[in-house]
Amino acid sequence: MAITGVVDWVETSWGPADLDVAHCSTALALLHGVPAGMRLADRYTAAGGTLSDSPDHLYWRVLDALAFAPDAEKVAEPWRELGRMDLTSFVLAERLEDYLGALLEAYG
Repeated sequence: MAITGVVDWVETSWGPADLDVAHCSTALALLHGVPAGMRLADRYTAAGGTLSDSPDHLYWRVLDALAFAPDAEKVAEPWRELGRMDLTSFVLAERLEDYLGALLEAYG
């Protein structure tokens, strides 16, 4: 079986794919580290997905990441309930800052 799509029922809306990829990228960066978050857009397009050719993709990625600031801790509780006790406030803040830096370095 192959995954052909993802539906975010909590945030269901009509909008740009860039924002959905941005949100997933930020979550991956927080959960698994900056490299995981940075790879998602490339993997999405390699699998046939389409993102904006303009700098809009950077806008959506930075906007989404900043939505977790100043306290990325707010998303950690459900992850900890699933066993991710390593996701301390310090780890999440550091990953968020590093992810924003990586975005600006790669696309800014």
